[in-house]
Amino acid sequence: MKKEFIYITLLSASFFATGCAKHFLDVNTNPNSPSQADPALVLTYALTQTGATISSDYVYINGTQNYYGSSSNAATPGPITTNNFTSSDFSGSWADNYHNLNDYAYIAQQGAVTNKWFLVGIAKTMTALDFQMLVDTYNDVPYSQALQLDSGIINPTYDKAQDIYNSCINQLDSAVTIFENAPLIESYNPGSADVMFQGNVTLWIKFANAVKLRMLLHEINVTSQAATIQTEMQKIASDPVGLLGAGESALVNPGYATDIAAHLSPLWSTVGYSISGAANFIGAVANSYFINKLNGYNDPRVGYFYNTNSAGLIEGAALGGQGGNSSACYFGGPNNLENSNIIPFNDTLPNGASLPTNFGLLQSPTMSAIILSSWESLFLQAEAVQRGLLPGNAQTLYNQAITDNFVYLKVTFGPSNAYNASSAAYAQNYAAQSLANVGWSASAGNPLLAIITQKYISLCFTDPLESWTDYRRTGYPNDLPYTDNPERLYPYPFRFIYPQSEYNTNQTNVEAEGTISPVSPKIFWMP
Repeated sequence: MKKEFIYITLLSASFFATGCAKHFLDVNTNPNSPSQADPALVLTYALTQTGATISSDYVYINGTQNYYGSSSNAATPGPITTNNFTSSDFSGSWADNYHNLNDYAYIAQQGAVTNKWFLVGIAKTMTALDFQMLVDTYNDVPYSQALQLDSGIINPTYDKAQDIYNSCINQLDSAVTIFENAPLIESYNPGSADVMFQGNVTLWIKFANAVKLRMLLHEINVTSQAATIQTEMQKIASDPVGLLGAGESALVNPGYATDIAAHLSPLWSTVGYSISGAANFIGAVANSYFINKLNGYNDPRVGYFYNTNSAGLIEGAALGGQGGNSSACYFGGPNNLENSNIIPFNDTLPNGASLPTNFGLLQSPTMSAIILSSWESLFLQAEAVQRGLLPGNAQTLYNQAITDNFVYLKVTFGPSNAYNASSAAYAQNYAAQSLANVGWSASAGNPLLAIITQKYISLCFTDPLESWTDYRRTGYPNDLPYTDNPERLYPYPFRFIYPQSEYNTNQTNVEAEGTISPVSPKIFWMP
């Protein structure tokens, strides 16, 4: 891929390009043919691409986190089962994030020129999110010079990861200041062009605060940042708008449809099914560790993350297991290629009961893409309160987070074939158990472990990057197994390798980062 495409993407007017789902609403089909695109159209495209990046580019980290195991169709060895990442692995995340960043840079520039300050606030917020993902996977990356091709910089230097985080937190503060300036915001509203919050400025403030909270907790082990963390937490606490709460997930949906493959929801098309209904992610199946963990907690979500097999059972396989398990199940939802009974746990509906049309992990081919879920925001808040960094009640936030995930999955059946039409009631019964890492009182010995464990469960396939980050910064869940592959190079991977395109075209700057392996250097916030 050309350097021009990675670091600066000029805009053309093409719309609804065909191809893979990542190019839905693509207004950037020719990076060498500049034009002045409507920044509102670019916003729609850019938000859609962020959703596709989160849903698709980190999908294999679901294996690292034991959300999936190796099927009998899996090609072994591979980078995920051997932890032998190379410069060819995950390069799409690098290119897609920088592509996305250039779109947000254009939106910010045009927003300022045309006095559409709402767009500037959105662009600042999403820029911080994109760079957070880059730092959390690569550590040092091009930042201050990354979007400067128009200034003649085609070989950008690498900025220190800590400096990037600090700058992004300032960007988020700036975005909130813009959003909370009524005269600026009231002069223009993106409306339906904003396919995440439809121009709801309150939700944008809450989202920006949630992204900042996530970043601050990521660097909680960096002692030099303690004062900064305290200061920024105080800003969040003093903002009367607050953070994303129950039912306030940041979801993107530009109008996903089943007419062509490019218009399918990205999670559905990546780990679910093709336009013809065939399973796409055939090298992966339900994970036996994750199934056992959920069964040990009497967690009904196991039947929503995974389908049943032809025998009506939920079975899995280990990551890296040689030969897989031919009885292992595929991923959960109203589609089930192995069992005509699509009801979770192979159950039978009670008289008068009804099953939601869309439920589980893979709800429908038009399901929204998750940017940052309400349950993650609530778990982040629970952690911050538990650590004494924010005011509030950690137990209440913890229980709300669990409930929100149950509600999203539309949980109505349990592993004992118990039916409850209310997902929220089911969640409350689940969280009331006297089981450590489930019930709050039963987790009094280590409430942080309970928070991260339940957050880990809830992020299955919807945000494996955040789950991976939590494990790298806390070591939780503390029983996470490593791949079974005997050719495993390292017990567990800590980072990605810079893409080969950097070694080919930005050699001096990338080589200044030293020798890179999947375990070294660590991401700056790792203990």
